[in-house]
Amino acid sequence: MDISPAELAADLRRLRRGRGAQAPRLADEVGPALRALCGVRDTDSHAVVREKVRVTLRGWSEALPVDLRAVFVVALALDVDVEGKFLGDRERSLAVGLHRDVRTIRRRVEEAIDLFAENAAARAGPPPGGDADHWHVERLEALVRLDVPEPECVERWTIVAARDIGDHVRVAVSPPCGPTGDGARVRAVPFFGVEVAGEQRLPDGRLLLDLRLPRALRAGQRHECGLVVTTAAGGGARSHHLYRPERRCETFELTVRFPAAHVPAAISPVRGSPAAGDGWAAEGEVVVDAVHEAHAAFEDLRSGNVYGIRWRPEVPGG
Repeated sequence: MDISPAELAADLRRLRRGRGAQAPRLADEVGPALRALCGVRDTDSHAVVREKVRVTLRGWSEALPVDLRAVFVVALALDVDVEGKFLGDRERSLAVGLHRDVRTIRRRVEEAIDLFAENAAARAGPPPGGDADHWHVERLEALVRLDVPEPECVERWTIVAARDIGDHVRVAVSPPCGPTGDGARVRAVPFFGVEVAGEQRLPDGRLLLDLRLPRALRAGQRHECGLVVTTAAGGGARSHHLYRPERRCETFELTVRFPAAHVPAAISPVRGSPAAGDGWAAEGEVVVDAVHEAHAAFEDLRSGNVYGIRWRPEVPGG
């Protein structure tokens, strides 16, 4: 998904008018760049469009500084109980609450919209290194083991070339629910079918890997390969495992194996939520089976969003 920051900013400025995200017939007010970001379809009802826009913008706004996030959420009326039906009312409410004049609030709203559009367009753009349409992921299977001294994720990738792509591809892999601090050591080693020719730590903690294939792939050919990703020492443990595809992914299957003495109290799937901060929307529940494993499967994954599972603290001995 390739989005222009200028077009997205223009769509956001159009959205903030009047009742903002609470406007009736909202689908008529959502421009093409905002539709692409939020995954809005022509067949979506106005209520569905409102929820997609609200969840996406709230989630991705977590990347904004705290002061700009506040004015962004209120100006676009992303909360149902926002104070002020119309934009002018909301701006005056912000001015009173933040002890600023209305002109200052308006400048901050403009700044927040521009920064949001830049961040979102960068995150939703082509994958690092380009070639977004050269190949795609047909299937990714991930087994996350938390029942071992160093958490590890065993990944099995099936990729398909849309055109001749040579013998190198780049993929981004996530740490397996392990340490998140700067001192955390994340390591990726080949399992089969590939060599790691280079790696780069991304700002969000993932590893961008340059993978060497055993042979060049021609258009239409597929290849299977495996990686083992581990973490060690530094920081606190995550209570989720998420995959953010950088390109089209047909199927993602995730299994997380928990220690018998530390089974979570509740587990929920995360299906296509914005990849930002705590904006992930968990839905329903995932059952842990008799061997302490949780399973989730996803299809037709959208680039730039996150998929996986998250959990609440464990029940000792569960």
